Amino acid sequence: MANSAPVIKINPLKVLIFLFTCIILLVSFSIWGQHIRYFPESIDMHGAWSEFWVNMLEQAFNMDAEANVPTYFNTIILFIPALLFAAIAVTKFMDKDKFRIHWAGLSLLFLYLSIDEASVLHEKLIKPMRSMMDLGGIFYFAWVVPGIAFVVVVGLMYLRFFLNLETKFKILFFTSIFLYFGGVLGGEMVSGYFAESIGQKNFTYSVASSLEESIELIGASMLIYTLLAYIKQYLPEGITFKA
Repeated sequence: MANSAPVIKINPLKVLIFLFTCIILLVSFSIWGQHIRYFPESIDMHGAWSEFWVNMLEQAFNMDAEANVPTYFNTIILFIPALLFAAIAVTKFMDKDKFRIHWAGLSLLFLYLSIDEASVLHEKLIKPMRSMMDLGGIFYFAWVVPGIAFVVVVGLMYLRFFLNLETKFKILFFTSIFLYFGGVLGGEMVSGYFAESIGQKNFTYSVASSLEESIELIGASMLIYTLLAYIKQYLPEGITFKA
């Protein structure tokens, strides 16, 4: 008897719940660590071992820092949509779907976003943009200006693609993309306001930046759920998803 094709069983809702749980833990550890940082008297710390764990909590889980646990988590959950968009794009090219280039483009976009998250490329725009346009307030982190322009242009390019989606997926894609870019751009604008008005080395700013990061993580997680649900409904037989 010939071996049957391998079956991958994934429950999109369970994946979403797992990702949301991770986000809650990351945000909690980030805020807790920064509370300890700015209010060290709030804990009773004795011995080098306790000090080690406190330092780990402050640095390894700070959502406003780079090259730590939240950064790597964010990199991964942006890379997963890139893979899922690529899987969908392959099937669309096989079917000669008229929007196959759009699916491939989204894969490349999220691959770039994943790389950018790991390497913080967008922050290289802050100083030149700020000096060119004398920006401050909600535009204190000046990279959001070209970021907004980019999102508007891509949004217009993908309007027909979006309108062609089934109503259920219109809602899911809009919600997830809105949350992600709302967190990335809108959240950064709120953080910029706090950064300029009260500075970045205080507990209030740390909480604001942690909550901002959590919104984009929620959006990326929702996008993973949306893509898994789309694949479950539209991908050819051979890969199945547990209901």
